[in-house]
Amino acid sequence: MKVFFKYVLRSMVEKKGRFFLLLVAIALSTALLVISTGLIDIILNSFVAPQLEAYENKQIAITSTDKSANFFVDEGINTSGLDQNSILKEIYINGMMADKVDTQDETMLNISIRARDAQYVNKDAITQGNLDNFKDETCIVSERVAKNRNLKMGDTLDIIIGGITKKLKITAVSGNVGVFYNDSANSFSVILPYEYISKDMDAQGKYNVILADSSESTIQAGVDKFNDNNASFSSDKLFDEETVKAQLSSFTSLLYVMLVVVVVMSGIIIYSSFKLIITERLSTIGTFLSEGATVGKVKGILYLESFAYGLFGAVFGNVLGVIGLFIVNRLISPLKDYGIYGKVDIKPNYIISGFVFAIILSVISAYLPVRKISKLQVKDIILNDVRISKSIGWKKFIIGTTLIALSIGAYLIWRDSLKGFAGVVLIVSLTGVIFAYPKLIDLLSKPIYRLLRGRSKNVIYAINNLRTSKVLLGNISLIIISLVSIITIVSLGSSMIKVVTEAYTDLGYDIQINNISTIRESADTSTADYLVTKLKDAGIKESQINRMTYQYASMSSAISGKDISFQAIGMDIDKYTQYNQYLHLEKSEYSNAIKEFKGADAGVIITTALSKQIDKKAGDTVEITCNDVKKTLTISGVIDGMLFNNGYFVLIKNSTMKEQYGLMSANTITFNTDKNIDTVLHDLKPILRSVGASAQSRDEMCKENLANNQIMVDAMSIFSYLAIVIASLGIVNNVSISFLQRKSEFAILSAVGMDNSGRLKILFFESIASVTWAMLITSVYCIFGLKLISVVTKSIGFDMAIALDYKSLPMIFVFSLVIVLIATLPVCFKSRKLSIIQEIKYE
Repeated sequence: MKVFFKYVLRSMVEKKGRFFLLLVAIALSTALLVISTGLIDIILNSFVAPQLEAYENKQIAITSTDKSANFFVDEGINTSGLDQNSILKEIYINGMMADKVDTQDETMLNISIRARDAQYVNKDAITQGNLDNFKDETCIVSERVAKNRNLKMGDTLDIIIGGITKKLKITAVSGNVGVFYNDSANSFSVILPYEYISKDMDAQGKYNVILADSSESTIQAGVDKFNDNNASFSSDKLFDEETVKAQLSSFTSLLYVMLVVVVVMSGIIIYSSFKLIITERLSTIGTFLSEGATVGKVKGILYLESFAYGLFGAVFGNVLGVIGLFIVNRLISPLKDYGIYGKVDIKPNYIISGFVFAIILSVISAYLPVRKISKLQVKDIILNDVRISKSIGWKKFIIGTTLIALSIGAYLIWRDSLKGFAGVVLIVSLTGVIFAYPKLIDLLSKPIYRLLRGRSKNVIYAINNLRTSKVLLGNISLIIISLVSIITIVSLGSSMIKVVTEAYTDLGYDIQINNISTIRESADTSTADYLVTKLKDAGIKESQINRMTYQYASMSSAISGKDISFQAIGMDIDKYTQYNQYLHLEKSEYSNAIKEFKGADAGVIITTALSKQIDKKAGDTVEITCNDVKKTLTISGVIDGMLFNNGYFVLIKNSTMKEQYGLMSANTITFNTDKNIDTVLHDLKPILRSVGASAQSRDEMCKENLANNQIMVDAMSIFSYLAIVIASLGIVNNVSISFLQRKSEFAILSAVGMDNSGRLKILFFESIASVTWAMLITSVYCIFGLKLISVVTKSIGFDMAIALDYKSLPMIFVFSLVIVLIATLPVCFKSRKLSIIQEIKYE
């Protein structure tokens, strides 16, 4: 056995180029698996860990069951299930601060106001000042903010709280721990005296945040025990990892879909590499057999070699995957500008799954070419007289066209109910294309061959070789799979950008005012009413002003049994219909729903996506939790939400938001104007600055959303780039196999007068023809394939029709052609060293 191990290791490193090729293919697939497996944990750690740090790593959040007010008293709390020494109480509200006032870059910064008694302030973290004068209009800021904004003890900050500007004197500076951990240049926390804020908010003795740790063995046990002993208060985990993972599930699914593409490409490379290995070692295999080795023993040696490739590939792949996770962590860490990065926890299952995956991928991919050794005659192997079939039969063509026909039929008949099963149909249809195209090329090449016969020897040879060489046809398989990936990503990106653009161009407003404070709802005039008055004074008509209240809400899913989150939009339905023309609420099919909605005291319009989740229809009742209040509303109608808020939102009347959920005023205002938009925005700045609101034009919001979507498209495009790179490596392999199988043929052509440039032209024409055929086949297939992908993306949360981006096809063709031509260069160098006498001496 030791001899076999030595032979395997020597054989692996004998061809350094192929050894590198297989390692790259296996390692890349393994690395992507490791990254895909660990990415969600990285995202959770990078974004959730800082939030937990800001809440000083508390475990449980406590709220009052009476949701009629923004604040609640803590009298009567039974602390069963809680660690009493860990209890933290505060008033947490959002503030604003004007930055770069009276300049072109003037912005409103988000400030987190944490009102606490001195006993809840981390005294050990104070680096300047003390808490002796921590009262009245004073505040504590972090070292990072003090440094970034050039602040020192005794300076004042003008912070807008509840629509009113407060001048707060800095009485202490803290290190960036706890509530100050997430501080940045444009968003930071400030601690204020509880007594001062509670008096200003008319909330003495009240809080809106109470946090604690569990005194039980688990967090959930502490939550359950507290809830069992309290009727007026409820508790829940401050952070539910499963809920966050569920929200990221659509992104995860998309990631694994892309991984499958790369794995298929790698499998094809390993498959073709072992075909090359067997082709090159026929004489050695013959020697083994002539010395008494069995076919099973020879196959065992080759399987052992594939196992070794998988083992080496796993090592490098795991290393690359771990490095990739560290890189991703550094890229997405929210505090990377300050040199603060989240902890990367490399779990053992990442590495174990990487090793198992790499070995299985290598062995399974090598199985078919190794298995074919059994079909070879021992005499032919020993004499190295293995003939390569050049006939393309009808069997696979018939199977392929049948699979394509069945896929099209399944889509046409069950399109609305396919959902995730569309992914299976997609694989079946693509398999059908791979099976059918060789005979299709064979049939189409014959008239082209007859047309060009006698005009160009090199082109004719290339066309004929491509028609008859199964190895060269294998190149087209690689290119087709790569092109499907690339065209899908490009088309997805262009479709997404088109949808986002349409969504914003169909929103009927010029300017939107955000961050409108709703804290002082007990005041005579709300901030929203004040802004509307100012807009009217500026000449904006009441009919052009649209008030909306955006709030996060939730309700129970009939599918998962868990709560699903969505956006509740409080609005006036007539004005909202004019505002959101993207939804086409004026359509006749919605007329009854709108009529019912207007007449209902507690009605709600839901989307089709939500309707499927909760298994409810018009006329049914549903419990919706909003602003921490759960109320039963009647579904007035169901509309197609399309991609607006990902299709997850409900429409509720402003009056219902006020009466049912205690939301007294709007937090968003949109309006149209006949004046110059930039001028209006400039004139609004002093007014908005005084109440802490911000404004943005529709064009600016559209650009921001396009940029955000482009980031996701660019991230996904990494997989398509990897696919084409891996495909090019595979093409090097396949072209090498084809060249080895045709060396004697090339030698005979050279013997009868063909020079080296002629051979090179044939190789390059074959590459050009391969890409051209693949591009034509893929382009036609993608018209149907993208429809299936649209169904798949819809099932994982991206409800969008993906249309083929025809404008990108020429660029993709040129890009693919260049890659394939570069991949052909190594074989061209081999062709120059071809020995005519050596190859034809036995002919």
